[in-house]
Amino acid sequence: APVFAEERYSARLAENNAAGALVLRVRAADADWGQNARVRYRLEEGRVRGSPLSSYVSVQAETG
Repeated sequence: APVFAEERYSARLAENNAAGALVLRVRAADADWGQNARVRYRLEEGRVRGSPLSSYVSVQAETG
């Protein structure tokens, strides 16, 4: 299974960040080889003030 560099990640955001601004970078590694070592990232969908989390932030699946 992939192992994250940090046990827990958190970030504080300014209220009016520009669209596309970097908020947080996470890193994980998998000890397998080749395709089995590939790590892809995604956000678990949640809600913020009634709106989907994905309407506020996104994640780059290949780079975290």
